[in-house]
Amino acid sequence: MEKHFMIGMDVGSTTVKAVVIDAATDEIVWRDYQRHDTKQPEKVLEFCQRFETEIDGFRADKSRMFITGSGGNGLSKHLGSKFVQEVNAVSLAVE
Repeated sequence: MEKHFMIGMDVGSTTVKAVVIDAATDEIVWRDYQRHDTKQPEKVLEFCQRFETEIDGFRADKSRMFITGSGGNGLSKHLGSKFVQEVNAVSLAVE
């Protein structure tokens, strides 16, 4: 059976944070938080590559990504992800 995943990623001014959730179970299957040392795109690419190697059954075409943060808007179109402004993301999470 194919797995589907939801990815939340925050590309901030100093760090990249991401969490991957199994869409069927809401179980967190992967997470990380790292400083990007002013190399936002490179760290995001590293995380995306790690999804494929570290998560059993991961396929990008069976996943949905939401991205936020100061570097998120510019990267979202390259990742096929949906950009969510940070204040809206917090409001949605609280709801």
